[in-house]
Amino acid sequence: MDPIESIPQETAAFGQRGVIVETGTTAITGIMAYAIQILSTANFATLTESQKTGDAMTGFDIDPTILYGDFTAITLTSGRIRIYLK
Repeated sequence: MDPIESIPQETAAFGQRGVIVETGTTAITGIMAYAIQILSTANFATLTESQKTGDAMTGFDIDPTILYGDFTAITLTSGRIRIYLK
């Protein structure tokens, strides 16, 4: 069994199931993430969330913070982020 699969999602510590650090504009798709830590002001070209309604979170700068949600695809226009996987 994969060591990550042996950690129940509901009891995993923050980042225990893996992280992705992105500093470029490569599309990241097919992921299951619950948080995005913005390390330096970021602007998203794509930010796809399950169960989201309302306006897109793209095309404007977001200062360092942590975004929580159910993220499945992310593409940066600029900035540096750390993605916490489910």
